[in-house]
Amino acid sequence: MSTTDDFKKIVKDVRGGTFKPVYFLHGEEPYFIDRIAEEIELHALQEHERDFNLTILYGRDCDADQVKDTCLRYPMMAERQVVLLREAQTWRIDAFDKLEAYFRTPTPTTVLVILYKHKKADGRKAWLKELAKKQVVFLSDKLKEDKLPDWIQKYVQFQKRRIGPVEAKLLADHLGSDLGKLTNEVEKLCIVIEEGGTITGELIQRNVGISKDYNIFELQNAIGARDHVKAQRIAHFLATDKEHRLFLTVGMLSSYFSKLGIVHASPGLQQGDLAAALKVPPFFVRDYAQAARNYPPQKVREVQHLLREADLRSKGVGNTSADDGELLRELLVRVMT
Repeated sequence: MSTTDDFKKIVKDVRGGTFKPVYFLHGEEPYFIDRIAEEIELHALQEHERDFNLTILYGRDCDADQVKDTCLRYPMMAERQVVLLREAQTWRIDAFDKLEAYFRTPTPTTVLVILYKHKKADGRKAWLKELAKKQVVFLSDKLKEDKLPDWIQKYVQFQKRRIGPVEAKLLADHLGSDLGKLTNEVEKLCIVIEEGGTITGELIQRNVGISKDYNIFELQNAIGARDHVKAQRIAHFLATDKEHRLFLTVGMLSSYFSKLGIVHASPGLQQGDLAAALKVPPFFVRDYAQAARNYPPQKVREVQHLLREADLRSKGVGNTSADDGELLRELLVRVMT
């Protein structure tokens, strides 16, 4: 199963009142780890039970003996107690060896949640393998950028709303791979529409501040179609946006033209296979194929050189006066000539 599938299963169990005595949450993506801990804290205890039955420990301030002693206590006027060990990644991995005996026979009325963030734990440890068999060991991997639109669609569906692939890609391209930030914005959108409703481009523009007409996604489409007027109109709009950074736009355009290179290198592939090669939903394959016809292989290579040059100039190399807006407008002229 994938990280997102595992995440949804754990959350579903927790919301349904099914808890394990030990949760070991580790990996490079902190978002899923934090969310699981929040769900357990919210659903394992009623609000009036938390004062006496919720203990939060920090790896920098405690050791394994203190964690074990806390877990061996019995809850006070509640069915269970919850012990959160935050910043567990600050421990040497060998420190968990002292908890091995507890992991084998944990207190059934304690829910121990270990948050080991920003890296993977050593999977060779015997206690970790045993935990995976009887308790919950969750590996939180970073989502690749090409998976973000699909994740957004599934998360919105999980919230009992709908969003189209174009709108999901718009959010992903604009907000990037910070799942915490991305999810906050998606949840804002879900709040303003009823269950069963659809997140539209207009809704995104009103509530997130991303223009449905003037954004990097539409800029790519304009460049791909060689629509000079629309591309320059978007460039003018981006130049007035204080949050716009040319090196980010150049990076995304570099990725775009790399995909056009893949189209040229993959003649005869079926739509599904080409979508997999491009790492985009099949919905977008036609747009890339059309753009590739507008940009032959030699032109793609030339554009990639122009983008590398623009990236350096955006960082001050060989540029003493032009601002990001001027550099972008000049780049578009050279790309589409």
